[in-house]
Amino acid sequence: MGLRICFVTSHPPSRGRLSEYAVKVLKELERSSRIERIFALSDSPPDAADPPYGARVEVMNVWRPDNIFSILRIILNVLKLRPHLVHFNAHFQSFGKRKLANFTGLSLPFLCRVFGVPSVISIHNLGGKVNLEAVGLKESFLTRLGITLATKLVTLSSAVTVTVRSYVEYLRRTYRCRNVTFVPHGADTPIDPPVGPTSPNPCRVILMLGHMGPYKGLPVMIEVFSRLLNKNEGLKLIVAGQSHPNFPGYLEEFRKNAPMNVEFVGYIVEERIQELFQRAFVVALPYLTSTGTSGVFHLACGFGKPIVASDLPEIRELVKEGASAMLVPPNDAEAFSDALLHLCDEPWLAEEMGKQNLSFASSESWSQVASSLERIYAELVAC
Repeated sequence: MGLRICFVTSHPPSRGRLSEYAVKVLKELERSSRIERIFALSDSPPDAADPPYGARVEVMNVWRPDNIFSILRIILNVLKLRPHLVHFNAHFQSFGKRKLANFTGLSLPFLCRVFGVPSVISIHNLGGKVNLEAVGLKESFLTRLGITLATKLVTLSSAVTVTVRSYVEYLRRTYRCRNVTFVPHGADTPIDPPVGPTSPNPCRVILMLGHMGPYKGLPVMIEVFSRLLNKNEGLKLIVAGQSHPNFPGYLEEFRKNAPMNVEFVGYIVEERIQELFQRAFVVALPYLTSTGTSGVFHLACGFGKPIVASDLPEIRELVKEGASAMLVPPNDAEAFSDALLHLCDEPWLAEEMGKQNLSFASSESWSQVASSLERIYAELVAC
C-alpha cells in the first residue's frame, strides 16, 4: 500500500496564491510509485472538462479564501479521509486578504499534528521578511505580533520546507525550528531547446509577467519604459498576467491609460507560455519587496532568458546560487532603464546570461522537487 496524502492548496481555476505551483508539484508527485492517492483540498471546484491529473489525484473543493469556517473545514476533511500525512502549500496571504483568515489557515498544520496526522508545510514566504505596506498591510505592533505567532505555529508542523535557502537559518535562529528543510522552488525545463526572440529586432520586447499588485512595481516599470522610448522608439513592453486576487481590479487603470508600445495581454495559459517567452528578449522584475522567491524568475530561467531585477535579498540569493541577473536598486527607474539598454547594446551578454539561467533551471527541475518532498514524507511516516 502506498501513501495517501491530503494536499491543501489554492488550485486552478483559481489563479494566484500558489495555484500554478501546486499543479506542477502534484503532477510530479502523481508519478511516484510510493504514492497511492492524493486528495487536493482546494479553494475552488475542479475543472471537470480539463482535469490536469490522472486517477490518483482527486481535487476537492473544500475551502474558500477569507471564509474562516470553510478554512476550518479542512481539518474535518483531513480527519474523514484519514491520510498518512497532510501537506500544506502556503504563504502568509494564501488563505485570502483578511489577517484572521490567514492566521487560521497557518494554524492548521499544527492542529493536524495535534489530531495525530503528520503535517508538512511548504511555506513560500515569511511575514517577518516582507515590507508590509508594499503588500497592502499596515505596519503595526498587532500585525507584527500576529505574524510572529503565525510563524511560530508554522514551525510546530511535523516538517517545514522553504524555497529560500537563507530562511532555514532564519527559522532556526529566530524560532528554534529544527525540522526545516530547503527545497528549491522548481523550474520548467522545456523539451525543445529555447529559441531566440521571434521579433526581427533582437532587443524589441521586454516582458513583465505575474499576478499584479502594488509590490510588483508596475508603475516603476511604466516609468522605466517611458525613459527607454526616448532613446529607442522600437521597443515594446508586454505586461502579462492579471490582478493578484488580493488586489482585485489593480490592473484596470493601467490598461485604460496604457502608454505607447505597452501591451497588456492578460493571463497566459500554460499552453501559451513558451510562445510568450519566445517573443521576449529580456524579463523585467522591478519588485519593491520580495514575497519569498520569485516564481517568474525561475520560469524565465527555464526558458533561457536574461533577467533585470530589483536587488532584493531573495533574488540576490538566486544569483549567488548560480542564476544570472542584472540587479538594480529597488524603485530606481533610471538604473533599471540603463541596465535594459546595456543588454540591448550587448546582445552577446544577454545570450550568455540566458545560457547560465538555463543551466541553473536544469538543477531544480520539478521532478527533483517532488523527490525531495517524497523523502520528507517517507521520514515522517516511518516515525
